[in-house]
Amino acid sequence: MLIGAHESVAGGFHLAYAAAKDDGCDAIQVFTKNASQWKEPKLEADAIARFREARAASAIGAADVLSHDSYLINLCAKDDALRERSRESLLQEALRSEALGLQHVVLHPGAHVGTGIEAGVSRAIENLAWVLERTRGAKVSLLVENTAAQGTVIGSRFPEIGAILRGVEELVGDEAQRRLGVCIDTCHAFAAGYDLSHEAGFDAAWAELEEHIGTTRIRGLHLNDSQKGLGCKVDRHERVGEGALGKYPFWRLQNDARLAGVTAVLETPPKEDDRGYLAQLKMLRGFVGAAAPEAKALQAAPEVALAVQKEKPKRAAKSKS
Repeated sequence: MLIGAHESVAGGFHLAYAAAKDDGCDAIQVFTKNASQWKEPKLEADAIARFREARAASAIGAADVLSHDSYLINLCAKDDALRERSRESLLQEALRSEALGLQHVVLHPGAHVGTGIEAGVSRAIENLAWVLERTRGAKVSLLVENTAAQGTVIGSRFPEIGAILRGVEELVGDEAQRRLGVCIDTCHAFAAGYDLSHEAGFDAAWAELEEHIGTTRIRGLHLNDSQKGLGCKVDRHERVGEGALGKYPFWRLQNDARLAGVTAVLETPPKEDDRGYLAQLKMLRGFVGAAAPEAKALQAAPEVALAVQKEKPKRAAKSKS
C-alpha cells in the first residue's frame, strides 16, 4: 500500500510534490479546483507542464494520484437542474484530472433527498455511466467513496455501492468498466456503523465489502480516524490512532497483501500549524509486519452497526442516456 496525504495545491499544482516530500509521502491526493464552488477553472498549459515536471522529478512520481471531486456534486439529486450540473461538474473534474495525468477521481454519489435509496442509486448509475461514456479513451478512473450515512446520502452501506457498480457496468462497455472502482474511507465506514476498531467487527465489515464490492475494486483508501463514536452518522476526521477507531484497523490495512499498490491518503485535521502527516505516516509504516496493537473494546452503537442491509437496492434498467 502506498501511503501519503491530501496535499494543498495553493500557489500551483506542482507545489503538492514539495509538500509531499516534506511530509514523507509515498502518494498524494489533490483538489483540481475549489471543492466548495461550482466554478470550473480552465487549466493553463503552463500549470499542467509544471505539475508534470514536478511529478517526473519526484521520487514518488510513479505512484497513482487521486483527485477529489467537488463537495457540491449530487449525482442522485431529485432536482433535474442540479443533477445535470453535477454530472457536468464531474465530467470537467475527470477531464482536468486526465490533462494533469492523475489516475483517479474520488467522488461521493450524493443524496436522494427523500426520494428513496433505490431512486438515488438509479440516478447515480445513470450519471456515472454518462460521464464514463463521455471520457471514453481516457485513462482516469472514477472511484465511488463510501459515505458516513448523514442525512439521505447513499453509499454508506456496501450493498448500495455494489448496486451502483453493477448498474453502471450494465450500461457501459468493457473500456469504461475498467475505469470504475471504489475508495474506502475508514472514518465514513465507522460513522455508518461498521465497527472496524476490533477483529470481529473488521472481519464482518470486510466480509460484507468482499461480498458486495470485492477488494479488487479498491483503488483508493482514505485513512482517517473518527472524532465521533460508532454509527454516529457524522463525518469528523481525527488523526490516526487518536480517535474512536484507534490503531487496530490501520494495522490491519497495512498488513493486507490484497491492498498492495493501492493509493492510501490521510485526510486528517491539522493542529494549529502542524498537519501531523509525517508522524502519522511513520507510525503507519511501523505497523507493517508488527504485532497487532491493542484494539478498542467492542463498542455499543445504534442498530445499524454491523447490520447487513436486508433489502438490497435493485439493479437499474438499462438506459440510452
